[in-house]
Amino acid sequence: MVEPEAGGAQARLSIILPIYKTGGCLEELYTRLCDTLEKAGLEFELLMIDDGSPDAAGQKLEALAGKDPRIKALFLTRNFGQHPAISAGLEHASGSLIVLMDADLQDRPEDIPLLLEHLRHDVDIVYTVKSDAREGLLTRLTSRLYHHIFSSITRTRVPRNIGTFRLFRRFVLESLLDFPERQILYGPLLFFMGYRYVTVPVSHPPRLSGKSGYTFFDRLSLALSSILSYTDLPHRILMTGGLLIAGVTFLYILALLMRYCIADQPAPPGLTLLALLITLTLGTTMFALGIIGTYIYRIYQEVLARPRYLLLKTMNVETHHTEVRRRTGGR
Repeated sequence: MVEPEAGGAQARLSIILPIYKTGGCLEELYTRLCDTLEKAGLEFELLMIDDGSPDAAGQKLEALAGKDPRIKALFLTRNFGQHPAISAGLEHASGSLIVLMDADLQDRPEDIPLLLEHLRHDVDIVYTVKSDAREGLLTRLTSRLYHHIFSSITRTRVPRNIGTFRLFRRFVLESLLDFPERQILYGPLLFFMGYRYVTVPVSHPPRLSGKSGYTFFDRLSLALSSILSYTDLPHRILMTGGLLIAGVTFLYILALLMRYCIADQPAPPGLTLLALLITLTLGTTMFALGIIGTYIYRIYQEVLARPRYLLLKTMNVETHHTEVRRRTGGR
């Protein structure tokens, strides 16, 4: 299935599961994970992170962790978001192979052995792509547009319909922990790092319970954050737009001067046109200042170096060397 570790030891899996509004399927998730991994004869740990879920997920996770020491339960003080929750899981994982997946059973536990089969000596990451995604038309269109734009401007090839569900090696996790930024996005970051990968098509069944925490505006915010973090596209657009406005304005003024000096025509009053030019210039300036302000805010957040998350409590978790790295800001 997958190569053993050095010395012939069986590879140990760390399954990272951010939990938010998935209390209705938590027991089934746990049962299917255990059945699949035990049947495959795999040694594993389940890192379940309660990201301040407003439903009963926290209580159910506490009950499950009390019965099975293979569950490392992390309870965050509030909802910090998916990526900080993933960060908590990565920093407490001890396995040689890492599986990242959603906890709503749209990522099927039964597909984990399939991912392991594709992890060869020349592959570091196994991504999944949704072969039968059932998202709405707007979600599909915005997702494809985002991946196309991100692939073009970062010169990386991001597969269509790529999912959160993925498998990677321990040294990839260690590399992820070397990135200390506060507003981290693990999806784009993994492609940015340039490790060798393959993609595997998997089915993507509908969500069993609850409602996805990602709205259209959340996806839009994630796309904008990715573009701001990994490209200089916004201020390049502004520079180009500013040059175009200045060039068109200069040509217009030159044409008016030529009409006045050569053709002996009076200069037109042009109050309407002048008002439009002023409005256009003012709008462009305000937009530019907004983008500059966004960059300054992000710099301010990085300088503050606040922790990505705070732990309320843990269960079945021992102090790990990556926990020390978290307390020192990942540096």
